[in-house]
Amino acid sequence: MNDNIEPYLLVKEAKALLDAAWQTTDDKRFDYLITWAREIIAPLADSGYPPALWLKCSLPYGSNLGQKAVERLHREQIEKAAAAGDVEAKFSLGIELDRESTSKESAALFKEAAESGHAYAMWCHGLNLLSGRGIEKNESEGVSYIAKSAELKFEGAITFVANAFANGTHGYQKDEKASAMWWKKLSDPGVINY
Repeated sequence: MNDNIEPYLLVKEAKALLDAAWQTTDDKRFDYLITWAREIIAPLADSGYPPALWLKCSLPYGSNLGQKAVERLHREQIEKAAAAGDVEAKFSLGIELDRESTSKESAALFKEAAESGHAYAMWCHGLNLLSGRGIEKNESEGVSYIAKSAELKFEGAITFVANAFANGTHGYQKDEKASAMWWKKLSDPGVINY
């Protein structure tokens, strides 16, 4: 690894390699791209760089491991990346924990990721605030997070705002033009899907 290259640029390169690996149908090319990405990611992850810790979760663990071992390793890695502060890892761990028995832990992770500007997490955190799931209910703050998520082009939040304008709910005035404008945003480039 070149010590003169910024870690975020190396992570960007490794992401591109992983994206290419997951798109190829050639097994040799897949192995080569994964190996190349691993060579970039491993030293960064070993140094504790949060985005590399998260990206390490995307690497295959090896065919000699059983499903349970792979799941355990994946969970350990995602928890390590989340604890190190990686926003994507916090969000993903929040999704993994999003069930009734761990709703408080999940809600806390969604909140942290939302406060860091993660559009999908803003949507989840907003919904949790609206319903009081895993967190104290606060409808106005929930709607605020959902509106921010819509501005960042998250599909679910856009739909929510469009419906709120159409029906005059959640503090929005009934406004068919505004509703139509929000519905149209679903076809904008860069919309973040579920």
